[in-house]
Amino acid sequence: MKDVWNGLCEKCDHKSCCNDYVTPFLTPNEFQNIKKIKDEYFADKVLIKNIKGYALKKKKDTNECIFWNNAQGCTIYQTRPFDCKLFPFDIYKINGKYTWIVYSCNENADWTWSEEILKILEKEVITQDVIEHLDAFADLGRLDASDKSYKYIKLRKVKINFNTR
Repeated sequence: MKDVWNGLCEKCDHKSCCNDYVTPFLTPNEFQNIKKIKDEYFADKVLIKNIKGYALKKKKDTNECIFWNNAQGCTIYQTRPFDCKLFPFDIYKINGKYTWIVYSCNENADWTWSEEILKILEKEVITQDVIEHLDAFADLGRLDASDKSYKYIKLRKVKINFNTR
């Protein structure tokens, strides 16, 4: 099978989203879906741009997601939130437009190969639930601008037909 990730994970020395990045945002629907399989305290309520949601918790005194297991990986992989499904890509609202970005330490990399993945994400992963919470999800205020681990490259505008979903 063709490597659609173009060897990205093997070339990168960054930690994954599961153990080093901003706490993932969950919509209320995603929270309820995870709650069905994990009966534990796993998220905090948040309000971003007057949009209610949740933030996944980190393990005590670490940057690891509460659902990360070093031996198994993500213990909620099939139910993981939209925010997790996108990594290493993300959506930020930049200059008023939803923009695909990729976290990268190599500003000069050729990311044209990623177009295939972005199209799949737009078609299969961006749901009505996500669209309703996109302003909270895409808020750059969630980042600590002084932290260089959030270095990213702008790819292109997100293509979503907001009227048909």
